[in-house]
Amino acid sequence: MDMDKMPNERSAKIERIMQDNPELSYEFVRQLTIALEEVEADKVEPYELE
Repeated sequence: MDMDKMPNERSAKIERIMQDNPELSYEFVRQLTIALEEVEADKVEPYELE
């Protein structure tokens, strides 16, 4: 993923989500898009219950 394009792509994605879901807060949508990017980049580990 090209890191230079990521903020602009993320902003566009946030704007689309916010238009479709006005009940969601900006911060929630921003964190959601960041989390999805981390999953796509394989930067997460599964959580295991003990």
